[in-house]
Amino acid sequence: MPRPTAQGRPISPLTSHQFALSTVAALAAVWTALTDAVLTRRYLHGLAAHSIWSPGAPLTLRSGSGSAGPPTAGQLTGHVLRAEPFRQLSHLLRSGLHDPATFLTWQLRATAGGTTLRLQIDEIEGSSDDDAEDTWLPVLAALSALLDPASSRTKPATEEQAGPTSAAPII
Repeated sequence: MPRPTAQGRPISPLTSHQFALSTVAALAAVWTALTDAVLTRRYLHGLAAHSIWSPGAPLTLRSGSGSAGPPTAGQLTGHVLRAEPFRQLSHLLRSGLHDPATFLTWQLRATAGGTTLRLQIDEIEGSSDDDAEDTWLPVLAALSALLDPASSRTKPATEEQAGPTSAAPII
């Protein structure tokens, strides 16, 4: 239940969702996929992410490849909170000036077989776990296919037969 503020208005509790992706792709390839507008469009529901990827820099996610011009409907805006190449990328996004913010943190870690990528989504007016999975699991599946195109050609029959890439919510 929301708790009241000093002004008597409720504060929505923060809702967090975490997901993980294991890929054979190198750290540099994963970082590029997170920060290149041409590539982000391929897995972020058609949205190209435009930024200079340094703390405080503006961030715009929009359909198409253009980054210039006034904001358009269906566009997300925000700013970069933290950018440590090949390690962590955090940013804030919102769909409108007065809409609640969503905080995304991508953490990368080199592994013997490639890279582990963790995504944490913190929402002020949070969605249910089912809604978060409906939104983010397809994003991670498309990112996985982008990073490991050979492994995405055929789907494994069972989880035990899963190839070098997998995405799952963290419980």
